[in-house]
Amino acid sequence: MEYVSEAVLLILAVIFPLSCVLFFLKALIRNLGDTSTVTEVPKEEKE
Repeated sequence: MEYVSEAVLLILAVIFPLSCVLFFLKALIRNLGDTSTVTEVPKEEKE
């Protein structure tokens, strides 16, 4: 049963961060596609 617990911990340690990264990337891509939610970069007036 020790191998089973190690396998479960390994799967959680690998899949959980990957799912978080994928979720973050999906939200980022969705924000890039939608210009209304992106905060505008303040334009510096330099002459």
